[in-house]
Amino acid sequence: MEAENRISGIFSCKATVKVGFGVTQRTTLSETFWFVKELDTGRFRVQSLDMDFKPQGTPMEIGRDKLFEDYHLEPDLSYRLLSQPLLVGDHYRATAKYVSAEKEYQKIKGIDEDNIRANFGLGLVYLALKKADKAVYIFDRLVRLEETFEPRHKHLFNEFGISLRKQGLFDEALKYYFRARELSPDDDHLLLNIARVYFEQHRLPEAEAAARQALALNPDLAEARRLLDHIWDAPARPAPLPGL
Repeated sequence: MEAENRISGIFSCKATVKVGFGVTQRTTLSETFWFVKELDTGRFRVQSLDMDFKPQGTPMEIGRDKLFEDYHLEPDLSYRLLSQPLLVGDHYRATAKYVSAEKEYQKIKGIDEDNIRANFGLGLVYLALKKADKAVYIFDRLVRLEETFEPRHKHLFNEFGISLRKQGLFDEALKYYFRARELSPDDDHLLLNIARVYFEQHRLPEAEAAARQALALNPDLAEARRLLDHIWDAPARPAPLPGL
């Protein structure tokens, strides 16, 4: 199943329990909340949440039949605790309110540690705040995630790569550009960005090869032609690319 169609969110589980003894015994309704996430296997990981919606206890796996029989999606909670903080965090990041953005992304990670978009957002926030060590830790975690990435995540990997390159983290930038290429192997702009990193690393043969690959996919890609001109004119240790 495509990752974007998988079930994920806050669910409730209601059960009747008996409390008291003898003539004082009575039946009451108990409600607990769970974070549910569908796995690649088609089963579901369910994590109990406490009164503050923080994870507690050990996650367990259940099948589809049990999920639909015993658990009930809580769309309002899923929006308030997961979707809304992501939208707010993205807005804060876009408007350079990085500390506020970090707080919103952390709210999501408090429930869903492996949330792809929250991790991407948090990593970009750390880069903007010049916290390179924290950013690289987040990025390495993303690459190792067992989650299935989709083509719609390509632009996030690409944005990471651009931010990393601009801060001189060239090896990390290449790692994310190549991860993006797995999602979109025929993207000429990704190849151009890979060529730019190679150029910044003074790896001119690799830079030329990547730029030529980009032009083979898109002969009208003017940026790739300009980069080739820089490569051919470059000294042994070329200067950073102006405007590229």
